[in-house]
Amino acid sequence: MVKCREIYRPGATCAQRHGRPDNTTKRERLDILLLEDLVPDARQWLEARHQVDYRPELLEDEALLRARLYKVDALVVPPRLKINAQLLDYAPRLAAVGRIHDGTENLDFEACQKRHVRVIQASSATVRASAEHQLCTLLQLFRSGGRLGPSLSCGRGTPGREINDSVIGLFGLAPPAHVLATMLVPLGARVVGYDPAVHRNAELWRRLGVQPMALPDMLEVADAVSMQVIYASRYRGLVSERVLSACKPGQLWTSISRPSLFDLEALAGALRSGRIGAFMMDSDDERLSAPDSPLRHVPNLHITPRLAPYTQESHLRGSWYLVDRIHEALMLSETRSQRGALDSQPVPLA
Repeated sequence: MVKCREIYRPGATCAQRHGRPDNTTKRERLDILLLEDLVPDARQWLEARHQVDYRPELLEDEALLRARLYKVDALVVPPRLKINAQLLDYAPRLAAVGRIHDGTENLDFEACQKRHVRVIQASSATVRASAEHQLCTLLQLFRSGGRLGPSLSCGRGTPGREINDSVIGLFGLAPPAHVLATMLVPLGARVVGYDPAVHRNAELWRRLGVQPMALPDMLEVADAVSMQVIYASRYRGLVSERVLSACKPGQLWTSISRPSLFDLEALAGALRSGRIGAFMMDSDDERLSAPDSPLRHVPNLHITPRLAPYTQESHLRGSWYLVDRIHEALMLSETRSQRGALDSQPVPLA
């Protein structure tokens, strides 16, 4: 998956940046459906080259969405829309699916690849925003003393803590953790970390100024844990009752990872017992608010609807990345169709 490495210059196509002639005006205007909006300048740039239709209301009407998909060449979607084989069956012309906010949830990459649909995500556009969100929640947890209920506004109460001289555990070295580490060290925090996919002797730990540890060891010493593990099916239920039993009593947690990484029953038990003092979880997973969710009415738990990646700056970066790559994908798709590409021809995922 190609990551966003720059803010794209308004008005410059990929062809122009690489010194190739841009023949967009000579081609048929292709149909792009936006279910999530882009910044105005990026959207206007795309409208000058293709037929662009912004229809966010279709997210609430599955039948109308499926009918509209029949002639769509490219699609820009929010993370909550499931892109799977069933949906793709209604979009025979689809060449590209774009998301400003990256992640693997609600995306069937295998189904997209089988149908030669290019998946484009502005992966690094939201890294800084997510790192700042994690820092903000850590500071809030420390200063509030882990009290996330209405008592926050009821007088001074017990004073909170400073993050200086604390021990912060980075659970997962996803890109936001790289930026977060550089923020925490100057604040005087000791930063330790664990990632199930990164060896303890990897050079990355030293570069970030993070002391690698085994998971139980990290949980035993950390005053707070910031979790940003990249999801993989083998990590489902990784944070189990056994793992949580190693937590330092009253430990503070903030997470932007998928809830599937947690044993939710065990997490609820750890919050009720005080093993975890407070937990701030950023996720729009519907299971968290379901009537039968183990986390309903659990004390000292605050859930936000996936706010971490959303800032004006991340939206700007992500919008320009998407319009450039979508335009490039559509031009490539049209060229292949004119050449009569075989169904078996592999299409790289962006």
